[in-house]
Amino acid sequence: MTNMERIQLCQEIADQIQADSRRPACYLEFSKEPFGVTDSHLGGVPYVPRDGEIPADEDGNQLWLCAQIDFAQMPHMDNFPESGILQIFLSDWGIDDFGLCGEDTWEGTPQDDWKIIYYPEVDRTVTLEECAAKMAVPWEEASKKNMPRPAHKIDLQDIENGHVELWRCPNVPLKMTFRPAKQEGVGDEEYLFNELFTAALKARLPDADPKEFDTYRMRSDVPEEREALDRLEEQMKRGGCKIGGHPRYYQSDPRENPYRGMTEESLRKYNISPEQVQRALALTAWDTLLFQLDDDDSDFPAGDIGDMDLYLGGCGSLNLLIRSEDLKNRDFSRILAQWACT
Repeated sequence: MTNMERIQLCQEIADQIQADSRRPACYLEFSKEPFGVTDSHLGGVPYVPRDGEIPADEDGNQLWLCAQIDFAQMPHMDNFPESGILQIFLSDWGIDDFGLCGEDTWEGTPQDDWKIIYYPEVDRTVTLEECAAKMAVPWEEASKKNMPRPAHKIDLQDIENGHVELWRCPNVPLKMTFRPAKQEGVGDEEYLFNELFTAALKARLPDADPKEFDTYRMRSDVPEEREALDRLEEQMKRGGCKIGGHPRYYQSDPRENPYRGMTEESLRKYNISPEQVQRALALTAWDTLLFQLDDDDSDFPAGDIGDMDLYLGGCGSLNLLIRSEDLKNRDFSRILAQWACT
């Protein structure tokens, strides 16, 4: 089989996989236009009911609003609410490695330094001023000299060196609007892709080695082959800021089973317990992309903003997954979260 024939076969299999794995996705647009406190937006002042409070971390320090979604403003998608407000709150400290250091459990990623809040009913009479008054520190006045948590050693060093800007995702408040929902298939950064590709390849060529069909191995200086590979790789990308669809992972998909293919003897040799194996398998239950922020504004522009407006670190993404049954039941307590950059 020639290299071009391998590329063409990969294209056929990718088309098949993506057609079979289509799910609705709603891509987001952001702008610096004014917005109301109950509108969908990033950063700034969150909607808070008159009898409510802004959530805090495990030490009691108030968190910052990352994203607020008014489902009444979003196009309808199956299983997602048609009304109510969903909020994602993040800390400005220690959030840059959540979902990457093995803290995921049977119940998802612990919401210690971040929180998900859902209000099924929204009081539209609540004013911006009422909500802003509940913030420990006004958004526009925050710095490492003025924040809702005690300063850490690194903060004090930064202040001494004149670096007082506070890390927050996003960096500036942004209005959120929604594009029409569309269908999209799985991308090659999701754990499902390798499993589906291998199965489809083996069905066509039982003796084929999937490694020989890796795009890196098929990379060529022949213009026709290079162009065909470029088109295939572009088709596989699943970046962008969105709700629903398929996630993008700059590093590894947290649902990927690290023990896949290992024999019982190998598992014993490396002291991998049955519980560890079951835990890895259990993570595949998080099958729905609840929310994704991605600062790849070149391939996936999300309005007239720059990547530093999202403040994900440059080529970074924030991914929140939920189990479909939990989404149907409006239970946002069990979320599988990851923030990662290249």
